[in-house]
Amino acid sequence: MNAIKLNGLWGYLQGLSLTASNQRWLGERLIEASATRDVASEEERKLKKLNELFGVWEGKDGERMENAIREARIASYERELVSMND
Repeated sequence: MNAIKLNGLWGYLQGLSLTASNQRWLGERLIEASATRDVASEEERKLKKLNELFGVWEGKDGERMENAIREARIASYERELVSMND
């Protein structure tokens, strides 16, 4: 939210006839929500860092990964049996 919207929200809240306990309740809910969001963002940062470690495999499904590994294991040349008796 930008400053204008926040000021509008603050003006609206001041216009309500909230008791001290209502204000406390509202403040506690806002604090809880922000704390939950901080924990979630910390988890998101950890997952992002972990995903960076996967490199080229990020976003690939299992079947595509398996095929890529299988293709990489196949030699790019064909082996020929050469007779040692020549």
